[in-house]
Amino acid sequence: MVSRKDIIFEKLMPYHIIIRAIDGRNVFDDEIDCYRFIFQMFVGNVGSPAFNLHRKDVVKAAKALLMGEEIPEKLIVAEHQPLVHLLSFVLVVNHSHLVLVPNTENGIPKYIQKLKGGFAKYYNLKHDRRSNLFERPYKIVPIQNNFQADAILGYVNIKNPLDVYQPLWRENGLKNEKEALNFLREYQFSSFPDLFWKRKSRILAPASVQEMYFGEGFESNRTNYENFVRDYLQQKLISNQHLFLEEY
Repeated sequence: MVSRKDIIFEKLMPYHIIIRAIDGRNVFDDEIDCYRFIFQMFVGNVGSPAFNLHRKDVVKAAKALLMGEEIPEKLIVAEHQPLVHLLSFVLVVNHSHLVLVPNTENGIPKYIQKLKGGFAKYYNLKHDRRSNLFERPYKIVPIQNNFQADAILGYVNIKNPLDVYQPLWRENGLKNEKEALNFLREYQFSSFPDLFWKRKSRILAPASVQEMYFGEGFESNRTNYENFVRDYLQQKLISNQHLFLEEY
């Protein structure tokens, strides 16, 4: 396996990142913990959380970020320009998926270190534990063409959120497709509501950056999401597991 130190992250190239909790620990089965991770996703990109934050303030801030609202400056210690552009994300019980584009030199490893470290510090304090929270190393694969980008877009925003909705659905099939579509729209801890529905959260990259990777007019085509989802679920979009799994 190639060391993270040996990877040269190319600016403008998107990367699919998978962060797994150690021993399959369910770190995202509590909404409060999910909101904390969302907050850390935003804050870690530009600096650090302020000291002595109250849990209710963090939850309120995370909800505001997901709804596209500003949050009080007192909650953040701004330290640098954004390290990455976030194109997609999902939290799935014991792991998370991110699609990132580096915005600065070594932006991705710096961002992942701050994201994992900041959340682990909070989580370990809350649960009175001291050991590592996430597996090392995290998994990463560069997204090198449009076919791969479309496949990963569905993998992150459709397949993985549905694992939260109905575990083992991949083996047994969905029990109710209509309910599944509603879940995808309503599940807060995923970028599906931003990319395919009406939400415009502040943690995702600006629309101008998204269009660089998803194509011009991507936002105006959101109404076609049901066709994309149904095609994906009916496996009309070819599934290639190697596009999603670890390359480095």
